[in-house]
This record gives sequence, structure tokens and C-alpha cells, in this order.
Amino acid sequence: MSFGHLKNNFFKQNKRQPLSLPEGLVIRTILNNSEDTIYFKNLDSKFILNSKAHALQQNEHDPSDMVGKDDFDYFPYDFAKAAYDDEQRIIQTGKSMIGHVEKWVQEDGSVTWFLASKYPLLDDQNKIIGTWGTSKDITDLKVAQEQLTLLNKQLQEANQRLEFLSMRDGLSGLFNHRHFYESLNMALAQVSRQKKAHPKNIFTILLLDIDHFKVINDTYGHLVGDIVIRTIGETLKKSTRITDTCFRYGGDEFAIILSDTELNSGQHVAETLRKMLASTPIVTEGLSFHIKVSFGVVSSDEASSATELVELADKRLYQSKTEGRNRVN
Repeated sequence: MSFGHLKNNFFKQNKRQPLSLPEGLVIRTILNNSEDTIYFKNLDSKFILNSKAHALQQNEHDPSDMVGKDDFDYFPYDFAKAAYDDEQRIIQTGKSMIGHVEKWVQEDGSVTWFLASKYPLLDDQNKIIGTWGTSKDITDLKVAQEQLTLLNKQLQEANQRLEFLSMRDGLSGLFNHRHFYESLNMALAQVSRQKKAHPKNIFTILLLDIDHFKVINDTYGHLVGDIVIRTIGETLKKSTRITDTCFRYGGDEFAIILSDTELNSGQHVAETLRKMLASTPIVTEGLSFHIKVSFGVVSSDEASSATELVELADKRLYQSKTEGRNRVN
């Protein structure tokens, strides 16, 4: 593609009478004033004409000093080899390469990014005699894009942390009351979907309440009461399976969803936890005492909704309280 062709096509497209401009003046103006680099190469990818911006980029005072040289004289081998391969492909196929992003890592470690386009260079008989191309420094844009990508990643991580915290109880470290009902409804929906394939696919809910927690707060203070809550939270997390989920249901009330667990097995787990909590001393500031906990246990096949299940579990928990506390029902 020659400059004469470029100029004639421009005027044809714009339907204007061509101005009487010397072709040499047009070429000289573009090569001396374009901020983008412009270069022309022969069939061996050697420079035959370069813009002033291209010379300045390579610390050459005069663009003519680049004639006869190639990218291997100015760029790292990998960069120059990739450019050479692109140009030889253009020479062989006659197909241009538009908007190709190139990365130039300099000796000092700094990185420059280019947006390059390369074309076949044609003589008056439309025979390919080399290549020509332009490249634009897009380093600032690339840095801005990378910063935006980093900010988006940080924002996504922050949102994930906020979402995680929104499901957590800050004192016990367990999931909170709202997430309990979300998890319970999800578990019920899963059981309903799998009912035909797995008729015995059920889960169990444990509700537990600290016996005489008000007495603990009144006797030792709310800070000690907070230690009790944290101790129970840590004990429940350590003593349940990874497939089970523990919650702080209320002030001194907790809940556990035991997946793939029938009622008898759930009651056995509750009894084990009851004994474990009763044997775990609360030690703080010279104080040492034990707590007792009451349980209510219900299986997912005993009711059809989350509300009914919780009401039944709460009823059995109340029964444990009225029968003397520190027991499982």
C-alpha cells in the first residue's frame, strides 16, 4: 500500500477535489509530527524509513540512523522475533494485522505496552515489497486497566467478606439467626428434591439453651457471660462434622443442622455434646465453673416447614427444661 494510494482513496471517500500537495510534503509531515511510531521495512524486515517518534523512542537522533537495522538491534530477542514472525506472515499472506497488543520489557525492568497495526507494503504494481506499520504507546491505559482490575478484585473480596460477616454472629463466631432459617429452608428444599431417589435422606435439628444463663450473668457479669457464649461456639465448631452447620440462634440459644442424620442419631449427638459442654470448665480471672445445657431434637421428616420444625424442636427443648434441665428430648 503506497502513500499515493492512501491519498487518492482518502479523497475518493470524502468526495472532495484533491489538493495540490506534494507527496513528499505529506509523507514528511506525517513522519515528523506523528506521536505514534511509523516504520517501513523491506522483505527482510530491515528498516527503510522511520518516523521521528520511532527514532526518539530508540534514542536515535536522526531517523535515517535506523535504516538498514531491524528490531533485533533495539528490542529483546523474544520481542523482536515475534515482530519478525508477524511481518513475514504478512508478506506471505498479504493479510494485515490490526490492533495487536505488544509488551516491551526493558533492561531496567520497566514495561511499555504498544497497540500495533502492520500492513503489507505494495509497489505501483501491487506487489508486496515489505511491510509498514504504526504503534501507539498505551502504557498509561494498560496501567489504568490493571489498576481497575485490581480494584474490582479488591471490591469483590470486600463484598465477599461483608457477605460472610452478614451471616456471622460476632461473639460466638457461628452463623447467625437469619442464616439459620436460610440454611434450614435450603435443606428442606434439597430433601424435597431428592425424596424419590433417596427416601431416607433426612436431617436433624438440635436446639440447645444454656441452663440458668441469667444467673451466670447476674453472678459473674456480662463479660463472663460473653466468655461462656464464645466457649460454646468454639466447642460446637470443633465437635461437629464439616457437613454440619452451627448457629447462634438467640441470646443464650444455639442451633445445629446435622445433615444426613436420623432422629436417633441426632439425639445421640446431642447427648454427646451435652456431656462435653458439661465437662468443659469456664476459666477466667480466677474463676472456674461448669455450665449445663438443655437440648431439643427434631428430624426433618417430622414436619413439612421450617417454622413447624423449629416449633417442635423448641417444644422439646422446653420439655428438657421442665424435666430438670441438662438433658436431651
